This record gives sequence, structure tokens and C-alpha cells, in this order.
Amino acid sequence: MIKKYLHKCLLWSNALLAMFLVLSCFLPYLNPAKYWLTGFAGLIFPFLFLANLLILPVWVIIKQKRPLLITGIATLCCLPAALTTWGLHWFRDNDILLHTKTDGSFTVMTYNTSSMGLTAYVTDKKKEAAIYDVILKGSPDILTLQEFYTNEQPGKEQHIDSIRSKGNYPYHYFTCDKIHWNTWCYGIVLFSRFPIINAQAIPCGKSKAGSGSSFLQADLLVNHDTVRIFSVHLTSYMFNSDDYNNMKAPKGKGIFSKMRNTFSRRSAQALQLKALVGESPYPVIVCGDFNDTPVSFTYRTVRGGLQDVFLDTQKGWGRTLSYLSPSLRIDYVLPGKKFTIHASSILRTYPSEHFPLIARLSLKKD
Repeated sequence: MIKKYLHKCLLWSNALLAMFLVLSCFLPYLNPAKYWLTGFAGLIFPFLFLANLLILPVWVIIKQKRPLLITGIATLCCLPAALTTWGLHWFRDNDILLHTKTDGSFTVMTYNTSSMGLTAYVTDKKKEAAIYDVILKGSPDILTLQEFYTNEQPGKEQHIDSIRSKGNYPYHYFTCDKIHWNTWCYGIVLFSRFPIINAQAIPCGKSKAGSGSSFLQADLLVNHDTVRIFSVHLTSYMFNSDDYNNMKAPKGKGIFSKMRNTFSRRSAQALQLKALVGESPYPVIVCGDFNDTPVSFTYRTVRGGLQDVFLDTQKGWGRTLSYLSPSLRIDYVLPGKKFTIHASSILRTYPSEHFPLIARLSLKKD
């Protein structure tokens, strides 16, 4: 009797696990602005997929056909989502390919610098040094930085001048989305060794952090061709200690209300960015911090027909956030189909909240 009961529990548990896997895979197709709970679904997808994958051999060994069929079908249905979560290029030497300059190729890096190490108006010099070290180590031809901070006051951190000088960047554009005390400036910045033909900040909502209030759009003359770069920082939750204390607060004040608002704003930004990419008369590269995983409405919307440099060249999780979970790949370089992707690398640097992503690309010749 007990054995039969345990067997039924096991079968039902297996069915529920398979169902949750399918839901975590397909719910992110729905806009979380309308169905906000779908915003959480993709976060648990990698773990549910691995759990279902690991249980498959168990059903084979104990010769249970029905649960094997249920788990197998669920896993196969979710395989496309898995292929956007993990890179499979285990034997590719990205380090060599990244530093092998071919005719017409160039490098582009995206990096959320977390205000260049500034916290509560005080700069953490270790974080600042780590940021400069990784920028100079990568030495990309095009460098885009989100959550960027610079100060125009003499004696303060004049990061724009420092990076231009140390990195040998004759051209730059800064959105300057937020200013404190006339000289403390925050936003998204692009540094380039190629001429900037035109650049603008396109409003996409208000962010208290500054970065995230606009998209940076820049047209660069790259090896005699015009390329359009978008550098973005989509809305983050921006949780603080008060948010956690207000988890049980009335509607409109609690942490879940803040998350609902974030889902809504981020999905609107994703749709706006997708439209801008579609309107571009030039080959496009989208860079930045999406604050969402590959199994999400945000990623699917923005990527559309674009390529993903990580998926085309790397292996494993591709983690770009240094804490919480190894599954958090939230920073991307997405070039259009007109580009060839030669290599990419995630430059793990500590102490740093995000890891920069660098890629070598070239335009295909017609």
C-alpha cells in the first residue's frame, strides 16, 4: 500500500515538474505589462530544465514509460529555450580569435560600470581600479558603458577625460541623463576610435539612477561603412532596504508593486527599442544591460532577428552578473545579420557587479 502511494506521488511530482518547465518556457512569450507574473517564469527555467534532464535517465533505468514520455516531450518542447540559455561552443578558442585582427574587423565592448564604483557619493577605489584595468585590457575599438558616472568639478573623477586619454578614444558621446550639483553626471557613454557621424539620446522613461532614462543611438563610420550602435540600460528593480521592509505594505507601496511597475516599463522599453532597430537604415548592433535573462519577453522582443555573440561563440551559462545566480546572463551584444561574429569573451573582473562582454565583428561584403 505504501509502495503504491509513493509510486503515485512520484508520478504526480514528475508531471508537475514537467508542467512547470513548459510554463517557465512559454509564459515569457506573454507581455508582463499585462500578465506580470510571467515576468518571473524565465528566471526559473534553467533549473527546471536541468531537473527534467537529470530525471530522464532515472525513468529509463527503472523502465517507466509514461513518466519518461511526459518528461521527454516537455524537455524537447523546451529545447529551443535551452539553446538560448547555454552556449555550446566548447572547443572554440575565443581568446586567440578575439585578438586576431582580420581585414575590416573591429571590437565592441559593453559594460555596466555601476557608477564607476561610486556608492553614496564616495568612490570605491578598488572597484574603480578594476573597471579601468578591464577596459584597458579589453581595449575595444567601440566601448559602451551603462550606469556611467563622471564629474566635471576640478579634483573629482573626470572619467570621460581619463578614459579618452588612457584608452586612446578620439570620439565619444554621453547621454548625461541626470546631473547632481551641476557637475555630478550620470548616464550612458560611448567611446570610439571610429568617427561618430551622428549621435543622440532617445528618451525611454525616467530612472532615478540616471542611466536607463534614454537609449544611446550613435552612427559610426566603421571602415568606410556606417554602423548604428544602440547602447541601452533597461529598467532594473533598483531594490533597497526599504523595499524589503515593505514587502507586506499596502498595494502600491510594497516590493511586488515595484516589480510589477518594473515589468511594465521594461517591456515598453523593449518594444520601443525593437521599433528603433527596425527603422534603422544602417546595420545595427544593440549593446547593453537588459536586466532580463534570455528566456524573457524582453530578450525575445529586442533580439528579434539579431544575432547573439555569446550563443554563436561561447559555452556554458554566460553569467554577466557577479552575484545571486550563475544563470543571470543579462548583458548582451546583439549584431544584425549583416555582421560576421568572429569571437567574444566575458571578462570576469573583481570586484565588479557586472562582467563586461567584448566581441570581434566585421561587416559582410555584398
